[in-house]
Amino acid sequence: MALTYLHPWIALLLLSVIISHAGGRPAEGRRSPAPQPARSTHTRITRESRWATEARRERCAEFTASWQENSYGTPRDNSTAVRLVVRPLGTGISRGLVFPERPLFTFVRRVYRCCQDGLDCRSVKGLQGRFGRGSDVELLLTKEIFSLSIRRAELHLQLTNPQQVDIRPLLLTMAKSNLPTRFISRSHGTILELRVDLLFLFRGLQEVVGGPGGGHRLAALSSARGKSASVRDEAWGELELVLALGCSRAGVAVGCENAGVGLVHTPFVALYYR
Repeated sequence: MALTYLHPWIALLLLSVIISHAGGRPAEGRRSPAPQPARSTHTRITRESRWATEARRERCAEFTASWQENSYGTPRDNSTAVRLVVRPLGTGISRGLVFPERPLFTFVRRVYRCCQDGLDCRSVKGLQGRFGRGSDVELLLTKEIFSLSIRRAELHLQLTNPQQVDIRPLLLTMAKSNLPTRFISRSHGTILELRVDLLFLFRGLQEVVGGPGGGHRLAALSSARGKSASVRDEAWGELELVLALGCSRAGVAVGCENAGVGLVHTPFVALYYR
């Protein structure tokens, strides 16, 4: 009777030992669960993702950045001049082919990437410049340009700046009219990205040729060389703008060429329109 009474308790004790033993060691033939990523790794990945998102936002915000103004009436000493010649697109093969360069492709890709991310959407058209006679930068305009409702026009330049001097652009046309030259500059190491406001030029041209837009008739447009006809026969002539780049260090003028400042790529124009 005593043995019969103790038997259930012995069985329960053995079962408890077996369960405890099985829980302490993995069963034979089974793999242990894969280790979970450490919390620090998850935190690092989240932090990097936030950093990448913020970096994209900052890059997209550059498209709507506020202009700086240069109100100097005359170019600084030892300034470097970039001559921009604007003319209608010619019908000849030698004058009509202008292939976009890498900076223009990169810029347009950035614009559409921001739109895909839902950060900033806008219609943009790029006009690739080309080097003409000497160091002139030629910009050829098509009839399509005069039918656009242009909201913003920017001349884009990439400049070497190994000594990281202060570079301020000055459009001589604006200076003669006592108007400031508006610009935006961003440094990336020894490369300076410079954008200069040319909205006055394109709205003035549209007024001359009867396209959309507005603005006052500019003195620069009245000095256009060539015939003064409508855009239909592409004979409205050509315009010439001089952009003076003034360099300084701690407020003291220095020679741009002596400081190693120069164009990296051929400039281009970005037109934002509705």
